[in-house]
Amino acid sequence: MNQIVPPGSAAARPEDPAASPSGGGSSARPLVAIGSPVFKDVQVALQASLGEVSLTVEILLGLRVGSVLKLDTPLNALVDLHLNGAVVARGEIVAVDDNFGVRIVEVAQIT
Repeated sequence: MNQIVPPGSAAARPEDPAASPSGGGSSARPLVAIGSPVFKDVQVALQASLGEVSLTVEILLGLRVGSVLKLDTPLNALVDLHLNGAVVARGEIVAVDDNFGVRIVEVAQIT
């Protein structure tokens, strides 16, 4: 049976460094950098955020087919690309065949 232990709990902290999987000594295996080839085939999902609108529940309930909501983002503004809620890039909305696309103009640096 797998048990999830909250970080910082006593069960998550080994009492003796020798009890940890790495043995706690200098012979511990190094951490793998995110830019390592081992991660190159890992699939992630990016989300493009076009903007937001604030409205009352009354207006929300009154929406019908053909209603138009004005977002807070100008047409020429960059859109944010999110990975797990963090903005990792920005770009311009473009047409790619019959789909929307994003032309990247800014990318977060790998640290």
